Amino acid sequence: MSHSLLFAKSLSLLLEEVMASSDVTTVRSGLLRVRRFSRSHGLTLELTEGKLAIDGIRLPRPVPGVQRLMLAMATHGVAQINIGAGAVPSELLKLTIQLSRPRPTDGVTKNIFEELREMALWYVQCYPAARTGALEAPEGREADVALESVEAIMTRGAALVQSAKTALREKQTVALVTTLGSLVAIETQVTHKDLKPAWSAAFEEVNTADVMHAVVKSLPTCGDSIGDAITVLKRSGDVAATLLIDELLASSSMDLRRACFDALIEVRRGTDRLLTMLADTQWFVVRNGALLLGEFGSRSSEPELTAALAHDDERVRAAVITALLQLDTATSRAAARGAIRDTSPEVRRRAVRGFLAETGTWTNVDKLLQALERETELDVQLEFLYAMGTLATPDAVQKLIRLCSSDGRYRSADFRIAAAEALASARLGAAVPLLRVMLKDPDQHARAAARHLIRAVS
Repeated sequence: MSHSLLFAKSLSLLLEEVMASSDVTTVRSGLLRVRRFSRSHGLTLELTEGKLAIDGIRLPRPVPGVQRLMLAMATHGVAQINIGAGAVPSELLKLTIQLSRPRPTDGVTKNIFEELREMALWYVQCYPAARTGALEAPEGREADVALESVEAIMTRGAALVQSAKTALREKQTVALVTTLGSLVAIETQVTHKDLKPAWSAAFEEVNTADVMHAVVKSLPTCGDSIGDAITVLKRSGDVAATLLIDELLASSSMDLRRACFDALIEVRRGTDRLLTMLADTQWFVVRNGALLLGEFGSRSSEPELTAALAHDDERVRAAVITALLQLDTATSRAAARGAIRDTSPEVRRRAVRGFLAETGTWTNVDKLLQALERETELDVQLEFLYAMGTLATPDAVQKLIRLCSSDGRYRSADFRIAAAEALASARLGAAVPLLRVMLKDPDQHARAAARHLIRAVS
């Protein structure tokens, strides 16, 4: 939670800097600060009735440092922000720029959800309602939950089923989703072993391909009903998973494909079908299959994912590395580390995270030091530096100290900043004197970063 809270505070501070129209140096330094967290960690922010939850944990009281972010979310009607691990700086900046703007009131200017959808961001998503439906009896349904005879439940269930079928026929998708959500919520609330099956039977009557296909199609546009839609699809199980995968593969709409991908992560069904996607001839199909298997934590798919590391397309290999690390087994981590010599810089960058799974081992640090010496791509070098700061072994700290002093003087400003950030993360005491020296760095971005870091560790 502490790491996630710092991530949220860094994002909120970046938002303040963007809203204040700060100079490029300040914004760039703020973006580097946020990037330090987003490289290897995701973040979920949920705002409900003025209360913020970070990665599913509700803050018990107002916390300094996140108010600006909360205010911006409330202003734009954003109930949830999802930032995926590895989010790139350009997408993080686009998010903060959209949050920094006034909410449109003319009915013509696009709102934040429309703007972000058009940008087709992969790592960042905003929603007007929380993704997970609260499985509580909907308002006005307490009487349904309280029904005490199977006959009464069958009568009431039949009425709700008919309402759902009417909504389907008349293409009233919001009404359809709401009615189905009511059925699932009531079924969940009823625990009596003799009564629950009657509610379950009512839902199964509408758990058909036609009904669920309509729910799937509604995902990009159902607005505040999105929580109910996700709840219904999760309850549907294999029927919904099949339809979601079909749309993911066939739809021409980026909005719908992305919505199906997100929904599949929560439905968590269809593993066998996803495995067949790994053998598809289209690279993006293989990529999506790998990413979903990783999100599912499907350890049984490890052999197929490992084999996919030989795929010709580097975008697939990068996705496979991410998936293997999500499986979190000794062999999947080893497979990820083995990609440290891949021809693609992005694959190598992601492979570095495989070394972090076994914190503090000497072998990992030795391999990181060797790999850093032969690495030529700046973005991958930065990943190595942050990894050494996380591992924080004596060898790693000594290497970072050297890179922050004489060994790094001819490196780029980004390299020097990353080395300083990594050292500050690993050992504050050793970092402060070098950060003070960095205040005289010839590069303005490095000086700004040093000021931020000194402020942070003081």
